[in-house]
Amino acid sequence: MLALVTAACFFLQIGLAATAFCYLVVILLFALLDSFLASGLLTLLAVAALDFFAAPPLFDFRISDPRDHLVIVPFLLACLIGSGLIQQARSERRVGPIKPSLKSNDADLREAVKQWQQVFEHNPVMYFMVDPAGTVVNVNTFGAAQLGYAPAELIGQSVLGVFFEEDRDFVRQCVALCLGTVGEAHTWEIRKVRKDGSVLWVRENAKAMLRADGKPIVLVACENITERKETENALRQSEAYLAQAQELSHTGSFGWKAATGEITWSKETYRIFQCDESEKPTIPFMLERIHPDDRLPVRRATGYAMREGRDYDHEYRLLMPDGAVKYVRAVARATRDAGGSVEFVGSVSDVTPAKEAERRLRESEQRFRDYAETASDWFWETGPDHRVTRVSEHPETAGMAPSWAVGLTRWDIAPDAALQPEKWQQHRAALDAHVPFRDLVYRSKDRNGHPTYVRTSGKPFFDANGNFLGYRGVCSDVTADIRADQAEEALRKAQTELAHVTRVTTLGELTASIAHEINQPLAAVMANADACIGWLQRSPPDLKGARRSVEWIIEDGNRASEVIRHVRALAKRTDIEMVPLDVNRVVREAVTLVQREMATHAVSVRMELKSVLPNIFGDRIQLQQVLINLIMNGIEAMEGVTDRPRELVIRSDPDTNGSVLVSVTDRGIGISADTIDRMFTPFFTTKSSGLGMGLSICRSIVEAHGGRLSASPNEGRGATFQITLPLHQEEAS
Repeated sequence: MLALVTAACFFLQIGLAATAFCYLVVILLFALLDSFLASGLLTLLAVAALDFFAAPPLFDFRISDPRDHLVIVPFLLACLIGSGLIQQARSERRVGPIKPSLKSNDADLREAVKQWQQVFEHNPVMYFMVDPAGTVVNVNTFGAAQLGYAPAELIGQSVLGVFFEEDRDFVRQCVALCLGTVGEAHTWEIRKVRKDGSVLWVRENAKAMLRADGKPIVLVACENITERKETENALRQSEAYLAQAQELSHTGSFGWKAATGEITWSKETYRIFQCDESEKPTIPFMLERIHPDDRLPVRRATGYAMREGRDYDHEYRLLMPDGAVKYVRAVARATRDAGGSVEFVGSVSDVTPAKEAERRLRESEQRFRDYAETASDWFWETGPDHRVTRVSEHPETAGMAPSWAVGLTRWDIAPDAALQPEKWQQHRAALDAHVPFRDLVYRSKDRNGHPTYVRTSGKPFFDANGNFLGYRGVCSDVTADIRADQAEEALRKAQTELAHVTRVTTLGELTASIAHEINQPLAAVMANADACIGWLQRSPPDLKGARRSVEWIIEDGNRASEVIRHVRALAKRTDIEMVPLDVNRVVREAVTLVQREMATHAVSVRMELKSVLPNIFGDRIQLQQVLINLIMNGIEAMEGVTDRPRELVIRSDPDTNGSVLVSVTDRGIGISADTIDRMFTPFFTTKSSGLGMGLSICRSIVEAHGGRLSASPNEGRGATFQITLPLHQEEAS
């Protein structure tokens, strides 16, 4: 009988407490039929069966959970007490036909009920009795306490109150199942909610039975499995974390039983191999997915590890179905199972990004080496004392980076260090402050001792602890650039000198005009002075007339002074002074200086100047020189004209491209297309006595102002010279 109960309970997996309850029923029934000694032996067998078949670890007499003792010990006591009571009752009946009194029987019954009540109340298992409506008929003290209640708080209440709202339909279904299968046991796992709101996981073993009145009642024994559930949840969470970590790190795990060829993969391993998780991984599939060039090395590595029972670590390529190549690294630890067969547990990582980065790094390094080998620059390195420790070797720059530079400082190498102390003091201060520097230019010498110019830049470098180790940088030979700049500066000086000579020559040609411009206000001064004397000699003196004459004298004197100032400015050799200018005022001042020359050659001038123009940015004297030159060229171009008026038109207009246009138009002999292409070339002239430098200098001056000087023939007669000058920056914005 005990064996049948054990087999049934083990098959149904109803748990330790429920199995003990079934054993208790069998032992008490057996005590009614047999002796106390037989019941005692059966009790010991039942304890052993509980320990071996129901208490973890299974099939072992050890008990891992101390709480299981709280089930087995009360079970043992209940069996012994119950068997003893039954045996005592049997003995009293066999003693004689002593008819116990009704009062004695009631006392014995109450005592038995009390003892059973004690067993029910203090058994360390949660018991509920529930009627068909779901109302709690009874609950033991231990069970109520586990939920944080007193029994009285639960009895008479709906059993659904100790379950979560979302689980109550399931509870109703379970109660209905038990009521529909009276006498059959059912087991399920569910959450209960304690009075304080915390969760209690239980395994419930339930059975519906009929009471004496024939009405059914559901008896539920609940085993606390909260710790196991929390462990399972923690395990599932850990597995989820592991899966996420594998996905993020592109690292999967695998197991391989070498003897049977059985392989297990994690989800990430399936993803790496691009294989459906429903497929069972096999050796042939893996070999098919491995790149053909890597199959033999993989077979050799794994074969050796399998034969020798050794760990392995190797990289190989996978050839994906779409033709893409993926790099993986497999690392495995060798173990042996109980039979001594080799098993491997390991990881497989997708190292394609790292391989691609390594490849790009190699390409970058090779590209840098190619640049370094083909560039005309050379590289250097200094120690913390700023002395050269390394200079790159390069055939093209060997003469610029002599080996004797190693061990010297930069200011030891530069011969101009003593000539430019301030520059080198600033450079040494930057080095001592450990800050980067750029484009330091200094004189040096090549291996033949010839002077050269070097431009260098550098930045400090440090070790892992932040200690200063020195500087690394690059040098360039800028000798050609420096000499070109020097030549260009010399050319600018020559052009300035030539422009000055041209202005002086022009002034010589304009001597008559200048004299006329000065004589006119001087003659007016004399006339006004005589008039002033006349006003004063009147009786009484006409002071108002005399004052007016004096004011005219002052105006004429200022006019003469302004002419002289312009002449002196043109004749004086001064540096370029770029300032905001009113282009109309520059035009008027230039025309004033050539007024007499135009009158002498019977040339009239018409100025069509826009009243409101933005300022330009330039040098007044140089721009006046350009205008005077163009006006004089126009006068000379109309010298032989007799059939039409000799007229010059000077215009100023704003340009749509953010600039100002000034044009000088004559009605002379005009210019040919061939002449236009050559007329701004130095030393080209159509005049018998000209040097051919005027227009060339004018174009240089205009281009130095960021503008453009051009010429074009008119549709009728004559030619037009047009100057385009950019606006002052503030005006343009």
